[in-house]
Amino acid sequence: MSAEATCPRLPASGAAAVQSWGRSGRRAPRTALLAVVVLLAATPTAARAHGPIAPVASSYFAKVLQVPPGVDAQVVDGDLRMWLHVPADRSVVVLDYRGAPYLRFSRDGVAVNHNSAMYYLNQTPFAQTPPPDLTARTAPSWHRVSDGHVYEWHDGRLHALASVALTPGASFVGRWRVPLRVDGRPAAIDGGLWHAEDPSIVWFWPIVVLLGCVLAARRVRRRRLDELVARTLAMVGLVAVAIAGLGLQLHGRPTVSIFQLVELAFILAFVAWGLWRVRLGRPGYFAAFLIAIGAIWAGAVLIPTLLHGFVLIALPAFLARGVTVICLGTGAGLLLLGFRLLDHDDRDSVPSQTAEGFDREARDVESLA
Repeated sequence: MSAEATCPRLPASGAAAVQSWGRSGRRAPRTALLAVVVLLAATPTAARAHGPIAPVASSYFAKVLQVPPGVDAQVVDGDLRMWLHVPADRSVVVLDYRGAPYLRFSRDGVAVNHNSAMYYLNQTPFAQTPPPDLTARTAPSWHRVSDGHVYEWHDGRLHALASVALTPGASFVGRWRVPLRVDGRPAAIDGGLWHAEDPSIVWFWPIVVLLGCVLAARRVRRRRLDELVARTLAMVGLVAVAIAGLGLQLHGRPTVSIFQLVELAFILAFVAWGLWRVRLGRPGYFAAFLIAIGAIWAGAVLIPTLLHGFVLIALPAFLARGVTVICLGTGAGLLLLGFRLLDHDDRDSVPSQTAEGFDREARDVESLA
């Protein structure tokens, strides 16, 4: 019996079908995995102008102008929180909105008065309504919260003036005061609040221009051009990610924590890996996608710098906004080119795999014949 009788010939359309199935089968799991990574990266750490977690920009900025001798005070997160350091040999009591004692700094550490209205208003994640019978004369109920002599708390007096209407072109909003008792004597932390206009929407225009250039390069459909554009975008984006990481992690609140230094080390290690991968090897789709995710994440965290007047991280305002634009533009462009590089790899690998399968099937048929 002939080979044709025992095994029917595969139609000509069968090869194309197998090739198409192979390409889609190879692409499906990768695309699904990358889609999950994109969705995860699209929800970065909260960085709102008045958000609860390390805002990177704000429309208002509060500054300490005068403190009692020997006491160190700083405003954290633009106009949201007060940081206070008191020497161990001093006694300082911070008064709340009603004049009742809220915090007590002493040799034993820092204590919070649970019979203060500010104690209830500063509860997280949601503020509580103070009992109506609390007054400035209510007996304190002290609870120690720290053995040290440094404490940080949310203080609405810093940004209470933000609701005041400003005259056009004005930047200074007004003065604020946090009353204290230092060693039993009245004192206060005095400061001012400033406002800055939002940046121009023109900052978003370079992102649109860059994406337009990337789309134009994709229409040429040449692998060498795609790889050149991808390599350029990746290198520029990685440098921007490194600068963004330095600005974010070296921003003291008011000091730089160990966790920030560890996170900065991971960011710089990722940038070093990406530069090595792109510089020495051909920019494959997997590296392009990873670098794109890193750039988009950094740009998303820094987006408030394009929306609010004061930049709070450890970078000049112009540099921070430029880095944001570069991260968003290069990241989005690399995502577009990553799918094109994936198509190039599929065209190179699937036909050869299909041909090997047909050769193996032909040898099996000949052996049966």
